Amino acid sequence: MIKLLFLLLLAPVLASSDKQCSSISIEKVNLCVELAISQREKSKGLMYRKDLSNSDGMLFVWKNAGKRCMWMKNTYIPLDLGFFREDMTLIEVKELSPRSLNSVCSSEPAKYALELSKGWFSSHNVKDNSKLILN
Repeated sequence: MIKLLFLLLLAPVLASSDKQCSSISIEKVNLCVELAISQREKSKGLMYRKDLSNSDGMLFVWKNAGKRCMWMKNTYIPLDLGFFREDMTLIEVKELSPRSLNSVCSSEPAKYALELSKGWFSSHNVKDNSKLILN
């Protein structure tokens, strides 16, 4: 909880410059992710990006857990989307196709969503109930 509070307090600083990242890890693999906390940041997401390294991504954070739906409007790169519970365990991973307007929703309430390069979760053997850690 303290780490989440720290990230929330750090968000305005991160929003002031492009592509600042926060360190997270899953299954002992470190990642550098941008945070999407404000509605504006969540709406923009990874739109208009032409590439994404295998250690970069975007972590969407909501105040409360709920059904979360996302789409790929104006997003040009294929992505994996992991939905996470309030306790930061992985619910499921969905594959997202570039520029798709179809909504992809969590099957149960999620507080976090993590967008990474397509195939990242499977190539790192990340499965349901894996734990997201804020470093």
